[in-house]
Amino acid sequence: MTEDQARQVLLLQAQETTPATNPHWSLDDRAWATQQALATVGDQATPEQFVSARAALALQRLLPRDKSAQRWLARRGWHPAWVVLALLLGLVFGLGVDQLGVPQRVNLLAPAVWAVVAWNLMVYLALLLPGHSGTLRAWVAGWGLGRAPGHTASPTWLWAEYALPLSIQRWAVLLHSAAAALGLGLIAGLYLRGLVLDYRAGWESTFLDAAAVQSLLGALLWPASTLTGIGMPLVAPLQLAPGAPAQASAAPWIHLYGATLLLAVVLPRGVLALWAAARARWQARHFTLPLATPYFEALAPLMQPRLPRALRLLWSAPAAAPELPLQLLGTPIPFPLLEPLLLLQSDEGDQLVLHPAPHDELAAATQPQPALPWWQAWKVLRDPARQLLARLQASTEAVLVLQAPGSRPPAWLPALARPVVVLQDGPVDEDGPLLSLQRLADGWLPQGRLLQALSKALPGDARLLRLQHSWQRRQQVHLDEGAALLAHSLACTAGTRVPLAENGLMARKADAEAARSALADTLLTQWQEAMAQLTVWAGRQPHGGAMVVYSQAAAPSAVLHKKLGEGRAAMLGGVLTGALAGLKADVLSGGLTMGAGMVAGGVIGALGGAGMARGLNVVRGADSNFAAWDDVAMAQITQALLQQQLAIGHGLDDAAAQAALQTALAASQPAFAALWRNRHRGSAPAGERETLARELQPLLLATVKRALGGP
Repeated sequence: MTEDQARQVLLLQAQETTPATNPHWSLDDRAWATQQALATVGDQATPEQFVSARAALALQRLLPRDKSAQRWLARRGWHPAWVVLALLLGLVFGLGVDQLGVPQRVNLLAPAVWAVVAWNLMVYLALLLPGHSGTLRAWVAGWGLGRAPGHTASPTWLWAEYALPLSIQRWAVLLHSAAAALGLGLIAGLYLRGLVLDYRAGWESTFLDAAAVQSLLGALLWPASTLTGIGMPLVAPLQLAPGAPAQASAAPWIHLYGATLLLAVVLPRGVLALWAAARARWQARHFTLPLATPYFEALAPLMQPRLPRALRLLWSAPAAAPELPLQLLGTPIPFPLLEPLLLLQSDEGDQLVLHPAPHDELAAATQPQPALPWWQAWKVLRDPARQLLARLQASTEAVLVLQAPGSRPPAWLPALARPVVVLQDGPVDEDGPLLSLQRLADGWLPQGRLLQALSKALPGDARLLRLQHSWQRRQQVHLDEGAALLAHSLACTAGTRVPLAENGLMARKADAEAARSALADTLLTQWQEAMAQLTVWAGRQPHGGAMVVYSQAAAPSAVLHKKLGEGRAAMLGGVLTGALAGLKADVLSGGLTMGAGMVAGGVIGALGGAGMARGLNVVRGADSNFAAWDDVAMAQITQALLQQQLAIGHGLDDAAAQAALQTALAASQPAFAALWRNRHRGSAPAGERETLARELQPLLLATVKRALGGP
């Protein structure tokens, strides 16, 4: 893959390996990216093509959510302009380094030229030595990227780790370019100053005589002398007395030193810079990521082409059928199992397959064999039973053994040498390699214990990890659908109102009984509809206790909600209050109103009574007479529906479901009670049931999870 593709892949890896919950990238997003990538590249794509396509698709969804990811992807650890800057810095430093010595004098034994040449020769020697310091290489690779030590899940850390070879080549380009420019700067400085200044050459030494200096300089400057054709001048006349100025011209020595810098620094460093640039360019176009890691191998079967997609479990069961209906991961197990059975399939194509164990053949393969002479040892290798055992060892990941309490596992298990998970037809004390069929029959949460036991038996199997994620996602969707069904049914029941006729101050008793009867009939219809929907959702029929639970839920009486009669309130208000007030006015006026005060007071009192009655009806939410279920009835109906969901959807009997609900409902009962209290008590407004259903669904979901032993 290219460098840009690798950066995208590592950015996505950092998002998916963050220890805390990632608010920008969920498990559903991860599954979506995998499915889309598989659909895009196909089943025959290479792992590199798959992870590149997956990262590109995922970032289309991730980047708009995470601004920090956008900034990291936009920030690059390399820019070609850095090479130009390195050349300029090296050239400027080379032009100025010659000024560090005595002005206008070339010291034949201690010029800056020899320091630069010696430094570069040491660099070449270090490059020839095998192996470089891993700490130094890692520091060079991570320098300038803002890498925080210890944050192994950050994209910067991952990039500094995996881009180490590319980063080393790019830093080599910079260093070699700067060194070559430094040599050019020295050469340019010598010649530019020689054009306008008179340079003189000389030497002085405490320990070396003229012959030794002649030999030393002759050896060091021989390549330059050969290249330029300039003979080696004699150095004896150039020896300086203490404090004496140099007299000989430095021109031939400048030529020799310039040629030496060209041969020892500029040309080798230039070649090394070009070589490093070519390697960096190739590595940027052919970036290699180590994909044989748990993170990448867990993405899809494409990442582990050596592993088959099917994870094979060998099934061993006794001749007698178990007491409970046999069901694993929601799949009914026929008894006896005669053919391979698919238990679970992941979204990425992994399969969990149950294969019947050939008991007779395995028993024969593990029987003690008579000793054979050494010249007949080949017969053991050709024994069909032994060949069968070898094939099963190669193709079987684990063994599921169904056994009755107190029975012993098959004798051939040790010879097969594969992890074993025992399913006992009865209760057990602990989870792990020994699981209870009773607990596995309690619903999808206990069913997940089988996958947990397999994970302990097969640690690190990427296929099993993907199967677990797919199982959890599917069961969560299934549970959400069940909660939505209950929420809709409860909202309909809570919003049901049977109207009552307005006869006198109070509705007649016959009308009230008729309303209660109609409300009970409506509840029966709604209950039957809910049971039918739960049956379709769970894929199994309700048992005979469903109607018993219904009758218990319908036992509470309906509550009659009556409004205060506004007409009669007006009449009474006019008679009792208005008339008295008008009479008082007549008395105070000495009868001059001729009874008009009484009439006016009666009218005003009637209007006031009617207004007061209407206000009380609004406050009470009773704009009409109707019958509905009260809060106590709704609590009992809620418990009955939840009990039926546990029974129909998760296989619990009525007693077990009722016991499981006691603790779960105790935690959520205040929230349910608040919902029932906040219902409108008048005629149902538009959208009331939909709003109530939306508020009920998360509460019902949490209650069912707690009842099943979940968080």
